[in-house]
Amino acid sequence: MDLNSIHKHWQDWATQYGTSLRATTKTSTAKAIELDALTRALVGIEAEIGQELRILEVGCGNGHNCLSLLDRHPKSSFTGVDFIEKMVESANLGKAESNVSDERLIFQVGNVLELTLPANFFDVIFTDRCLINLNNDALQQQAISSLTDRLKPGGFLLMIENCKQTYDTQNQARESVGLTKRTPADFNHFFDESTLLPFLPSVGLELLDIEDFISLHDIVLYVLVPMLNGGKVDYEHPFVEAATKLNITMSSVNPNGFGAYGQNRLYKCRKSMSHPI
Repeated sequence: MDLNSIHKHWQDWATQYGTSLRATTKTSTAKAIELDALTRALVGIEAEIGQELRILEVGCGNGHNCLSLLDRHPKSSFTGVDFIEKMVESANLGKAESNVSDERLIFQVGNVLELTLPANFFDVIFTDRCLINLNNDALQQQAISSLTDRLKPGGFLLMIENCKQTYDTQNQARESVGLTKRTPADFNHFFDESTLLPFLPSVGLELLDIEDFISLHDIVLYVLVPMLNGGKVDYEHPFVEAATKLNITMSSVNPNGFGAYGQNRLYKCRKSMSHPI
């Protein structure tokens, strides 16, 4: 799918779903696990460099992540950027309803490929299924380079993005029990680690960790439930709710404990202190 069509897809969803979580996410269980993973990562960063962080989310959608993280990180300030004006309008509605000040949170329209935000400014930048909406590896690398430029030296880039390699592993599990392969949505281009990982050092990023934070949830949702359900995925199945609780609980004591079967991974990177400014 070309970039204009991808933009139209998200514009249509923003119009249809407004402030609902459904504007960006099909399942609340996955969102709960994503927020848990982000929170644990941010708590670790706070312990290392302090709690008063300037945090940027690129691809903020209608604001659910930033609004949810505010209370969990009360000394930090957040900026959310999205390339769909209607998404940002919905995010600001949620901000107004929550009575959040501009000192704590700002939402604004912006494109990851054309950012006008200041360089060397943010302590943490994160994405959540944003960069997979760029339709080739080169554009994803361009975006990562731009995000790195906005980080302070020593700052952290957190990317929750879909991964081709773990998606393939999940499909192997499906095929092993007689289910057909799933295919990515037309508007997504999953990270290919064979090109992504060698690229990161070239822009001054050190890869600190890759966390498979959602594997149990995804094995249950995309393999075990379909085995019991005539091949159909059921986002509301009680087995998925139970798996979500266990996934979150165990991730706090044993990250990556359920293997590499989730279609999303959390890439934790740090900008070199010596990277050219």
